[in-house]
Parts: sequence; structure tokens; C-alpha cells
Amino acid sequence: MLTAAPVAQTERRRVPTGRLVARTETLGAVLTADEYRSLRPSGRPVGRVGLPAGPARDLRDTIYHLYALADCPRLDALADVIAMDSSLPGAPRKDGIGQIVAGDGLASQQDTVTVAVALARAAGHQDTFALAEKVRDLWVAARTAPPPAESPRLGKPIKECDPLELEVHRVITLPGQQPILPELPPYLRRAHDAQLDELAVGVATGASRMITLVGGSSTGKTRACWELVHRLETRQPGRWRVWHPFDPTRPEAAAAEIERVGPDTIVWLNEAQLYLSPPDTRLGERIAAGLRTLLHDLGRRPVLILATLWPEHWNTLTVRPGRDQPDVHAQARDVLTGTDLDVPTSFTAADLAALRRSDDARLRQAAEHSDDGRVTQYLAGAPELLQRYHKAPPAARAILDAAIDARRLGHPPALPHSLLEQAAPGYLDDSEWDALTDNWLEQALAYTAQSCKGARGPLTRIRPRSGQNVGQPAYRLADYLEETGRTSRACCFPPATFWQASATTITDPGTLRVLATAAHHRGRYRRAVALLRQAAQRGDTYALRELVCFHHEAGDHDGAVAAARRAAELGDTTALWHLAMLRLAKADYDGAASLYREAGDHGDIDAQRELARLWERTGGFDNAGVTVRRAGDHSDNNLSDHARRDGQAPRRHDRITALWKLARLRDRNNDHHRAAQAARQAADHGDTTTFRKLARLREQAGDHERAAALYREAAEHADITALWELAWFSEHAGNHTEALTAAHEAAHHGDTTALRDLAQLRHRAGDHHGAEARYRQAVNHGDPSALQALAWLNSQTGDNRIRRYGLTDDGQPATSLD
Repeated sequence: MLTAAPVAQTERRRVPTGRLVARTETLGAVLTADEYRSLRPSGRPVGRVGLPAGPARDLRDTIYHLYALADCPRLDALADVIAMDSSLPGAPRKDGIGQIVAGDGLASQQDTVTVAVALARAAGHQDTFALAEKVRDLWVAARTAPPPAESPRLGKPIKECDPLELEVHRVITLPGQQPILPELPPYLRRAHDAQLDELAVGVATGASRMITLVGGSSTGKTRACWELVHRLETRQPGRWRVWHPFDPTRPEAAAAEIERVGPDTIVWLNEAQLYLSPPDTRLGERIAAGLRTLLHDLGRRPVLILATLWPEHWNTLTVRPGRDQPDVHAQARDVLTGTDLDVPTSFTAADLAALRRSDDARLRQAAEHSDDGRVTQYLAGAPELLQRYHKAPPAARAILDAAIDARRLGHPPALPHSLLEQAAPGYLDDSEWDALTDNWLEQALAYTAQSCKGARGPLTRIRPRSGQNVGQPAYRLADYLEETGRTSRACCFPPATFWQASATTITDPGTLRVLATAAHHRGRYRRAVALLRQAAQRGDTYALRELVCFHHEAGDHDGAVAAARRAAELGDTTALWHLAMLRLAKADYDGAASLYREAGDHGDIDAQRELARLWERTGGFDNAGVTVRRAGDHSDNNLSDHARRDGQAPRRHDRITALWKLARLRDRNNDHHRAAQAARQAADHGDTTTFRKLARLREQAGDHERAAALYREAAEHADITALWELAWFSEHAGNHTEALTAAHEAAHHGDTTALRDLAQLRHRAGDHHGAEARYRQAVNHGDPSALQALAWLNSQTGDNRIRRYGLTDDGQPATSLD
């Protein structure tokens, strides 16, 4: 029971300082509810420490819930108010309050009850007697609870790990291979392995590090990680364990157990996008935040986090979004920045020479027959995969194209049988469909499952692990086909059967939303709305928010309000807020007030404050009823820079500068062949701008043929900017075919800028049809800016259908969302 503190105890309390000094005459009195509610929110709320399930966490969660209800007040101000309230049994100061709220240790019973009651009063609770009794009981339970049993360490000892289970690629086998060779061929160290060793030295001596190997499919990223793990075991036998979260799903396993990761653990995040960018972006951000905490937790080091990513996934997770776009990967960007280590696509000439001398016949064959030094891709069966894909019978090709489209548009790796079955018919023409046998699907899946020289087939069934829930069969597309398919099918919009199958067979709301976003970016609003409705039926409030926007843009105000109200019923009032802002933009103050009021009726206190501000701003002071509390925005626009290693960056820059000067001098002397050689040397050092600079010199000299050749060679060195410049240069030179080819090639690599620029040039030249065609091509690549430009172009003729309803499957203006 809470009783008034004795006068002697009250007099011993420290007199508060600062802005509350003028009120010390209230010392010894019970503060009013309004005095508690006058506390201002903190700019940096207290975080919670990780606690195992039990009485201590129940106690902490109860108090933290009150802290959130009170709008996370400043701890120093809360301490001053507590010091002035003689009805409270304790008098903790700022640091003690922070520890109680965070759950960092068990404070005294009096101080714990005091903080809980003070927070309850700040949240507007009147009768706190029952709360005090509940907190006291929780405190006693936490004090008397037996110490938690020590949890077993996560992961396996390195000696018990199987590299194939850790997803190191199985390699090809050779006809009549004798003697029987080990599953993995000998490893040839390359430049990035030396860098890996340098980065891992700190881990071996007690630091925590994260290393992200970035490279294309089958370039040897996962094998390089495994070899590093092997070297750690050799140097420190028995010390390290490898934790590979995957069950029941990768992100769920990581989110559930990351707090349990202890010292001397290697966290294995192969294909890290599956953890950091799952369909539920909130889950990905939670995992990223957990990784950040793990890296900075002194009590759990040393920890080594090994991750792999394709370059496009790296860019998605680390590039800061535009001003008007939501920042859904802020935590992932923070944890990844500065951790990347590039893995080259090809082996050098010296590497190939060493492989040709190997005792392993597989390595010798790969060195001899791989294209452009792509040894690891050859060993993973890449050439055979491509041949199997291009020569597939119609039904098998349809299955593979449906799988490629699903993965490139955002579906998780496990592709359900029903999705492939229902989507495939749309990839076949009438004659192909009529020629199929009754068991066409089984035949197609049998074809795609055949191994490629011992490596995984193009599309293979995923075998459930022990203890996993077994639903319908699921299939996985080979990584290399997925990567090449993202390029070859980048401009293809999937057929109607794909979208119908997605809406009827996919049950995960996050996946439905991801596919809806892909359809939206490609202007197919009807497809996006159908998917969002399915997600909304499963209680996904994010989908309801998106539906609000679609209905509003289509002029369907009633539909937008209905979706917003449904989201509010499920506990999310954000859509009502958004609609209110749209009403304000049109000066519909009564409509905005009604929507804010609805949000307030669902318990959104901030909406009530906004309603008060609205009435004050429009002169309705009598209707305000509440005091508006303004909170400052705190944004962190700081970007982490990559650390320079051993002074390599300055030396590399000097070398490239010298090569450019040499290339320019040879160009002036009309020694164009040797000028190009200097540019190739610069490209070997990772810089392709010398090609582009030379190309511009040739442009200025009127040598269009050589300029185009230089731009093309830069593009062959993976310089996408060169493709854009080639498109621009060719268009101005009148070579429209070359311009369009270069623009399409750039778009296949993810950059649709050239297509948009060509569309603008066509529009300026009066070629309205040509401009529309190029914008549509960019839209099919998923470029929202091109969609906006296309909508604007059509609106110039009074046609607003694209802005309201998007496009049909064949790229024409739609007439409704249904």
C-alpha cells in the first residue's frame, strides 16, 4: 500500500534544481495529475536490455509499457517531479530511473514501485493503488526467482559443420571421374582472401566484426567464407561455433535467437538479403538492429558475422532513398556500411595458370573451358544451366520463366507448387498449350530437377528439414539462372496467369505486398490492388494504407475512407492521418477534422493533438480542447565512410590519373590503339572512366565510330554509365537503333535513365509515339519515374486514365482498378 512519506524523510530529499526550483514550495505535497502530464517527451527514449522470459522481464515490460503510455518523458524531469511528490515511497534519480525502465538489474522495491506509479500518473491514470500492488508482487517474484538455467550455446563446432549444408555450391562431376574426388576441390586463394585474413585478425584477438562479401552468383563468396572459418579453426582449435539461422524461416530464426548469440560465435548469413530484406521489412529492420547491438555488446564479443550479397541486393539495402520515399532499410544500411569486400567475377591470368597445374581434374577443366576466367561459375554448372534453360521444352521453359519472374519481382526463394502450376499456362501460346500431355507438369518439373554435371538443376524441390511443417511442395530456382533471368526478363511484364496465381496461392501478406509494389512500379494498378486486397483480408494494415492511396488517386473517396477505417479497427490509424493530410491539402478542414477525430476515437492521442492544432489554425479555438505538444525531428543524415586500407586508395588514384594522362597524350598523337591500351590498364585497376573520357575526345574530333567503340568497351567492363552516354551520343548522332540498343542494355542492368532520356528527346522532336514507347519500356523495368512521365505525357491530351488507374497488362491506359 502506498502511504505518505514521513516528514523527516521528505526533508532529507535533495532539493530539485533547474527549471523546477521555483516550485520547491510544493515539497511535501502530492502532485496533481496535470503536473505529471506536463512532463515533456525525451528526444532519445530509453532502450530495453535483453532479458530471458521470466518474472524480471515481466516486471520490466510492465514498467516499460507505462513509460510508453506516458510518451517517454525526460528522465531528469521525471526525477525532479518524483522528488517533489511526498506520496511516493522512493526517490530514485535519473540514472536509477533509466535502469528500472530498461530492466538493467533489479533496483530496490521502493524505487521500482515509485517509478511505476509516477509513470502511470504521467500517463493519466488516477487510481494507482492496484498498480502499485501488482508491481510489488512482480518485484518479489523477480527477487525470489531461481537464477535462469544457462542456455546452450548457439551453433555447431566448426568440425561438425558441413560446407554443403552451409550452402557452399556443389561442383560439377566429370564423366568416369576416377579416382573419387572430395566434394569440394582444392581452394585457390585470391586477393580478397588476404583481405579477409586481415579483417579477421581483430576477431581472433577479441573484437567483433562483420564482413560482407559482395559479388554475383557463383563467384565463390560462400566458399571464401567457409575457407576463412576453416582457417580460424586451424589457428584456434575448438574455440569457435557457427550459427546458421534457417528454421522455421531464415528471418524468423534470426529474429528469435539473435539475443542469445554469445562470444566466440560465427553468425552465418549467406544470402543476407533473405534476413535483412524479407517481405516484412519490419522484421528485417529488427534483425539488422539486433546485429548492430551484437557488434557493440562488450559482454558478447568476440563475434564474427559473415554475410554474402549480390551487388543489386547490396545497393537496395545501402543506398539512401529519395526525399519522398520511405526509408525501410535504415538499420540494414547502418549495419552494412563499411563491411563490404568485393569478390571478383573472374580469375586472373595468373590464377588460371595455377589452376591448370592442379591435381584436381575439375579445376583443370574449369581453367581450360570457362569463359573469361569465370571458373567458379563453371564449377557450379552455370554453362549447363543456361543450356538446359535455353533448350527446355515449352512447359519446362514456362515453369522456369514463371519462377524467374516470381523471384525477380520479390517472392522468397521457396516457390510453392501451386503458384508454378497456375502461372505456367500464361507463358505458353495456344499451339504449345494444346500439344501438352495430361502429365505435362510432372514432366516439366522432372526436366528442371535434373542435375547439371553434378550441380543443382535449374529448379529443384526443397527437401523439408526434420521438424519443419510440411505443406505443399516448394521449389528453388538455381542462383545463376535467377541472376541471368533478372537481366534477360527485365523488360517483360508477366502474363495475367502469374498475377492471378499470386493472388490465389500466396498467403503471406508481406509477399503479397512486395509483389503489389512491383506491379505498382510497372503501372499495373489493377494487379497491385488485387494483391493488396488479399493481404488486407489477412489483416495486413500496411496493405490497407496502400489501398487508401490507390482509391484516393482514382477519385474514390468512399473507398479510401473505408480502407482507412478498416486499418484503424485493426489498430493502425496511420491511413486516417494520411487521408486527413490529403483533405488539408484541398482546404477541406471539416473533412480533415472528421478523420483526425476518428483516429482519436481509436486511441490515437497524437491525432487529437493535431485536431487541436487544426482548430487553432482555422480560428476554432473553443474546439481545441487539448494542448498541442510539438516534438522536434531528429534526423541523422551522417553517412559512414569506408576506411582506407593501408594507404591503397591514394596510390590507386595516382596510378589511374597517370594512365589517363598517358591515354590523352597518345590520343593527341593519333595513337588510338595504344590510348585504348592505357584505358584497359586503368580498367584493370577498377576505373573505367578513362574509356569514357577518351570516347568524349573522339566525339569532339568527329570520330563517331571510335567513340562508340570506346563507350562499348567501357560497358563490357561493367560501366553502366558508359551505356547511358553511348545511348545519348548515338541518339544525337542520328543512330537511333544503336541508342535504343544501348539504353535497353543499361536497363537490363537496372539503370533506366537512358530510356527516359531518349523518351524526352523523342518528345522534344515531336515524336509523341516514340516517346510513349520508350517510357513504357522503362515502366516495364519497374521505373516509377517513367510511369509518372508517361502519365504526364498522356495528360497533355486530356487523358488522365494512367494517373488514376495505371496500365493494362499490355501497357495501354486502364479504365478502372477492377
